[in-house]
Formats: sequence, C-alpha cells, structure tokens
Amino acid sequence: MSGEEPIGAQAQEPETEAGSAASGRPDRIRAWFGGLGRALIALVVTLAVLGVLGGVTDVVLHEVRHTSTSTTAYQNVNAVVVVLDGDVSLTVVGTASDSTATLTASDTSTPFDDPVRTTDVIGTTLYLTERCADSRCSAQLTLQVRPDAALSVTAGNALRMDDSVIDLEGLTSGATVTAAPAKLVVTGTVVTGAVLGTLSCDDVADCVGVATANS
Repeated sequence: MSGEEPIGAQAQEPETEAGSAASGRPDRIRAWFGGLGRALIALVVTLAVLGVLGGVTDVVLHEVRHTSTSTTAYQNVNAVVVVLDGDVSLTVVGTASDSTATLTASDTSTPFDDPVRTTDVIGTTLYLTERCADSRCSAQLTLQVRPDAALSVTAGNALRMDDSVIDLEGLTSGATVTAAPAKLVVTGTVVTGAVLGTLSCDDVADCVGVATANS
C-alpha cells in the first residue's frame, strides 16, 4: 500500500491538464489576432504605396506636357481646306505676297497623347487636318496665305473653349466656317457658316452670314 498514490492526487490530475489547456487558449487567440492585425497593416501600407505610385505615374505620363514648334511652307496655294478635331486653335492671316502658304504649328503633347496633323497639296488647294481629341493635348496653328485665298474650316469636339479659337484676318475672298464648339474671331473677313460657341467680329456686317445658337 505504501507504493500507491493517494486517491485524491489521482483525481486532481485531469483537472490540472484541463486547466493548462484553458490557460493556453487565450495566448493562441491573441497570437492569431496579432498575426491578422499585422497582415492587415501590411495590406493597407501596400495599397497606400501603390496608390501613391499610381498617382505619380499618372502625373508623369499624362500631366507633364511637352511643346514643340515647327514651320512649313507650301508652294502654289490658292485655297485652303481645314478640318480640326479636338482642342486645336487656328489663326489664318491674309498677308502673303505670293502663293506660298506658311504654316507654323505649336503642338503640346504628353508621352501618350500627341496631336496628329496631316497636310496635302492637291492642285492649288492645301488640305490641312489636325486631330487632338484627347483632353491632355492641344495645338495652335498659324497659317499665312495670300489675301484672296479661299478658306473652308470645319472644327468640332473641343473640350475647352479657350483651346479652340478660330481667328481669321484679312481674307478678301471670305471664309466658310462650321464649328461646334469653338470661339470665332473675325477681322476684315466676310464669313458664312455656323458656330456653336462665341462669335466676335470687328464689323457686324461681315458676320451676318454666320448662324449661332442665338440666331
């Protein structure tokens, strides 16, 4: 009998093991929630970094602009047909002393958004198109022609009115303009057509043939 354990001690062993398991459970729960919290913090930090990098990349690719200027002369031009798409402004001045048309173009672009221009002379007519339909690019075209050169302009899809200005000056043969929207400025030129936007004429009589939203 002396080698046997007391009955009371045997009865207490299961309770001691159960107590150890119960005391270890909160530690495991805390460790699980701690790991979950660290994972969530890492996820939030990663998303924040990606958001910052995405914003910086968008600024670099789309908001950082580059402007280039070029000048080209076209011989034997007695008429001009122009088609503009997007934020493109055009100035046509009748000052040339011969049949040489001179085009000066200032294009503002981003790495992915560039104005697209085409020019062709067929017979004695210069065909000029400029497309800049994206909101992040623009262009300014200045064309010098002989005063009696015939001119036709079609413009549309501008996103900013101040970047779609058609300015005509000193064209004795007049011009036909269809633009929506655009700002039309006329000096010493008889103009016909239609404009959805604003119209400014130095002589009201020169613009009676232009239909507007209020006419």
